[in-house]
Amino acid sequence: MNWLNYHHLYYFHRIVECGSISKAAVELRLGQPTISAQLKDLEGRLGILFERKSKSLILTERGKIVYKYAKEIFSRGDELLGVLERGELAPQRELILGAQEGVPKTIISETILRLHKKTKTKVRVIEGDAPNLLNLMLDGKVDMVVFDHELTHTSGTVTFLSVGNERVSFWGTKEYEHLAKGYPHSLNNQPVVLSTTGHPLRQSVENFFQEHNLHLNVVVEAPDTALIKELGRAGLGIVALGDRTVKAWTKEGTLKKIGNVPYTQKYLLGLPKRLLKDPIADVILKEFRII
Repeated sequence: MNWLNYHHLYYFHRIVECGSISKAAVELRLGQPTISAQLKDLEGRLGILFERKSKSLILTERGKIVYKYAKEIFSRGDELLGVLERGELAPQRELILGAQEGVPKTIISETILRLHKKTKTKVRVIEGDAPNLLNLMLDGKVDMVVFDHELTHTSGTVTFLSVGNERVSFWGTKEYEHLAKGYPHSLNNQPVVLSTTGHPLRQSVENFFQEHNLHLNVVVEAPDTALIKELGRAGLGIVALGDRTVKAWTKEGTLKKIGNVPYTQKYLLGLPKRLLKDPIADVILKEFRII
């Protein structure tokens, strides 16, 4: 029978969680040579788990798989101790939901309610930008993420599910309010804060300006909705955002509606495609529609 040394696996798990061998050694109160030797033994058993680049350790594809299992194994161990201490069964595992900055809180809250209702699990939310959250999800540190668009370079690694949508309009501070008269031709050469190239909304706005023979004057390209909203609120230019996204600021009069954009903003729940069947993931796949 093939045996796995769980001490070695635990050291590997702590190296990933701590971010380096030196930090893991401090936490475990062991010497770095000892930790390095245990890691070498584990890699001799399981294959190369890290790429060594400029004194940094980067998980390989094999390493990511081993980390997912290690994380589950040791979280279950902690759960077992809790069960024995309490004398009762532990609740189902926690779901970590990533929320891309700028996604309306209503979309996030609705998603959380649906997840909790269907899975009966505790949901923990962390916020961040799309690239960072995607990396955390693919590394197994986040279970799923709510995005404001489908990321084009994730084919084969992520399943996207629809969690909501909203109508998009052009908005601006009071100094741009006059652009509503004569719309859309009034937008010609006006300063625009827009999402970066590759975002579906960016393409829709560009097409809209071309169809009406208007010059698109992009003064700032921003990677996420939250930053676009802040720059629009600061009066740097007009912005194309969903009605629900700017709802609070339209109520207080900070942003004024200029005109509609022929585009519907979609919000998506991204889940990593798993090697093994996950009952909770199956429930989520049934609850939300695959796009």
